[in-house]
Amino acid sequence: MRARAEIRSFSHRGEGAGVVVGAGSDLSGITVFVPGTVPGDLVEIQVLEKKRNYARGKLLEVLREGPGRTQEVCPVAARCGGCSWQHLRYDLQLYWKETILREALHRIGKSPECEVKAAVPSPKVLGYRNKVEVPLQVRQGKVVAGFYEPYSHRVVPSEECPLEHPLARELVAALLAQVRKRGYSIYDEKTGKGHVRHIVARIAPGTGERMGMLVSTTVRLPGALELAKEVMESVQGVKSMVLNVNREMTNVILGNQWKLLAGRWYVEDVMSVAGAGSLRFRIGPGSFYQVNSEQAATLYKIALDACEISSADVVYDVYSGIGTMTLFASKKARFCVGIEEAERSVMDAKVNARLNGVDNVAFVAGKAERVLPSVLARFGRPSVVLLDPPRAGLAEDVIPVIVRSSPRTIVYVSCNPSTLCRDVARFKELGYLPEWAIPVDMFPMTPHVESVVKLKRSS
Repeated sequence: MRARAEIRSFSHRGEGAGVVVGAGSDLSGITVFVPGTVPGDLVEIQVLEKKRNYARGKLLEVLREGPGRTQEVCPVAARCGGCSWQHLRYDLQLYWKETILREALHRIGKSPECEVKAAVPSPKVLGYRNKVEVPLQVRQGKVVAGFYEPYSHRVVPSEECPLEHPLARELVAALLAQVRKRGYSIYDEKTGKGHVRHIVARIAPGTGERMGMLVSTTVRLPGALELAKEVMESVQGVKSMVLNVNREMTNVILGNQWKLLAGRWYVEDVMSVAGAGSLRFRIGPGSFYQVNSEQAATLYKIALDACEISSADVVYDVYSGIGTMTLFASKKARFCVGIEEAERSVMDAKVNARLNGVDNVAFVAGKAERVLPSVLARFGRPSVVLLDPPRAGLAEDVIPVIVRSSPRTIVYVSCNPSTLCRDVARFKELGYLPEWAIPVDMFPMTPHVESVVKLKRSS
């Protein structure tokens, strides 16, 4: 069914949200979500899905352009799901991220009084991604690499992605050439057959070091050692070549088995945060490390400034990863404790502490909801708690434990406004009020919203 729609805002997923217009349409007045549109657009759509209270549509034609619509810099942007806001002017991307966060705080967080500050723009809006995970498929008998179409697992072939760090794309191209040269079978999600699933490139922008990775269904990938050697010899700065094994029939990219093919297990990066100096980090193949390194330094400064750490403070960094914020916080605090579920990341964090000569930290492996009580018994109550959980937000049991420890300040870093604001509402019920929130644009050209919220104990 075809229809016309007037786009009025964005959904929390970054799709244009509007209403079907036109007296002749059976759907007139119903809410409709249409990717690739901007507020103010009048569009012709194909209705793909009809629910009781809303519909989803595919953009067919823009009949009237809304303010802020601009030309994409990538020729496949309209089909690729990697950066779905390239058609929106950057100043309006920031405005809508701020709006999405404010509306989530009002609707989900039950905190309309929380001040939402202006979004912080990224130093780079293109070429910022230091990690790239590229799926492979066979199209017309040829191995292609690219990114998935929205809501599908159909690869849109792409020789270049404007969001990637230039050093990443060069490494992806070298790995793809090796896959084609060696005639590897490509994994088919429908049949579960084939060997190579993804190509991964990881860059340390502060040093220029690079890591290449193949994701395979087998640890015995023929010629993998020779492949790794050739890539390291032909691409400058490649310090690590790794094979990841994922045999599961899943859309999760990485498996739990790793094999070092050449070089070392890590790349080293240097990051500087204003007011906290510079630190060196070793990043393993499975480590979490913010993909926008320059903006990560800004994010950490905002979060650490919000903590107002003194030399007498004990700081807990919950979901601490490889220890980035923990180690920067340690420069101001008496003692810092990092809590992280992934044991490999905890090992990396301990190495990073030694690498930087930091001895006023401890790192504990385990789920936060399980280990927090024993951490409190061992290290005492925190003055400040830093939180940076995955997209799912905090486990329900974590919040009351943190509240009972009675820190003066909680600083919550989040990549998901919905789960952030759900947790803010829980903290508010237990006496911690959101003082302010600020979007920090870690992902230009996408609708993803990273933010920092400061919560203070009510008097």
